[in-house]
Amino acid sequence: MITDRILKFFLLLTVFSGLAIGCSGSTDSTNPEPAPGGEFNLETAITLGELSLVAYEQLKQCIDTGKEAITVPAPFQLEEVIYEGVDSAINPTCNDDTSVVPIAFIATEGKNIYLVFRGTANISDVLTDILAIQVSYTLVPDGGKVSQGFLNKYMGTNTNPIRATIFSKLEELVGTGSFDNIYVTGHSMGGALAVTAFPDLSQNLSIANLFMYNFAEPAVGDSDFVSTYQGEYSADRVSWRVINTNDLVPKLPPQGLDCTDLMYAHVSGNHDITFGVTLPDLPDFNDFNCSRIAINAAIVAYGASNLDDIVTDHEMCTYFKTLCMEGSDPSTCDQRAIGCGGE
Repeated sequence: MITDRILKFFLLLTVFSGLAIGCSGSTDSTNPEPAPGGEFNLETAITLGELSLVAYEQLKQCIDTGKEAITVPAPFQLEEVIYEGVDSAINPTCNDDTSVVPIAFIATEGKNIYLVFRGTANISDVLTDILAIQVSYTLVPDGGKVSQGFLNKYMGTNTNPIRATIFSKLEELVGTGSFDNIYVTGHSMGGALAVTAFPDLSQNLSIANLFMYNFAEPAVGDSDFVSTYQGEYSADRVSWRVINTNDLVPKLPPQGLDCTDLMYAHVSGNHDITFGVTLPDLPDFNDFNCSRIAINAAIVAYGASNLDDIVTDHEMCTYFKTLCMEGSDPSTCDQRAIGCGGE
């Protein structure tokens, strides 16, 4: 089994190479970004950061003990765990089911429903990150194009239908009339899945309020996807991307390149925080004339030279602790930083 640090190394390199080789189209900086639908709420971000850590912890619980061991902390109530099929030959799997691992969960508390996607944690996830070829986003009209890897992960398979399972449980919960709000979140790949889900949930699920906060998310789709996504913004459709200004993953794929084969852009709604180490600038990808081989080689070399700092700047534990220490009760941060002990 590969070590955690080596896995993170390959994660980051595949995010870099798999996305950056596509080369994103230029953005028009003269047009102001649309508001993300509502004011940034720090306490909401802290809560969703805590739940993003829980998603990683659930994977560990399932691998170590089995599905019955999966929990959420009080005061949340676990409603559904969503599993994805994986190949046990290259991935650790649940102790009592060698064909799956948890990829998301749904929990409730008060009037709120929480949909939480797990970030990259195994080889199958790495393959998702690297599959940056774009395909049509047909879940809503005029959806543009998105990463095939992220969309495939969100949809699931016939055996483990992720989107269908999510919608079945959410429709059941919403149908009770007991809930007014859905919060969607995730870190890294989980953040990309949250963005993938947002327009789908907004248009295809009947819920009063939908809030998406993610952490360290790479870009998901092209400018048409971004336009449709941002067209959902309103007082009851809110989207925020929490970004460590030193983290490279949210800055990818690189912007401003004229490569027509794959074009990525970020949705608006950034909330910046800062921790870790300021890394050297990435190479100027304009110098490579859209050559995937040359761009890959440059990024692999860059990643190898800055591995420790790249990993440190991307950690969800530090995202959470940075936010929590700015919140209303910093004394609870260590207790709520689930799975972060000893990091």
